[in-house]
Amino acid sequence: MFQSCCQKKYLIIFQKKDYTVYNINEYKNIIKERLSDYRFYHSLCVAECAKELAKKYGADEEKAEVAGILHDICKEADLDEQLEIIEKAGMTITEFERNSKKFYHQISGAAYAKVILGIEDEEILNAIRFHTTGRANMSL
Repeated sequence: MFQSCCQKKYLIIFQKKDYTVYNINEYKNIIKERLSDYRFYHSLCVAECAKELAKKYGADEEKAEVAGILHDICKEADLDEQLEIIEKAGMTITEFERNSKKFYHQISGAAYAKVILGIEDEEILNAIRFHTTGRANMSL
């Protein structure tokens, strides 16, 4: 149903101990294939806005842009695919989220970013994971 984990090596340009450069253009190509034109444009706008807000408030612009471009990567995926990727990532759905399927995409989106794209940064994963519901103690 979803892309092989071996594709991870193409999506992160390089990693050092405390610094990773992400391949934003490849992420754009991936979401363009997975989303409608409307949702693709929305994701581009969110990424740009996230980057601008990060600059304004002193957060990491690149991480904000990555989270913004990927936040809806599973928005239009069917529920079976979403549940499969959530399970593969070992993530759980809270009772609150289970009662509203419209929240599944934020969990599956974070799971997709982690399992398929190889993103390990918790700030990016949490930004995707909680972009609809929010949570206590969110990072900038």
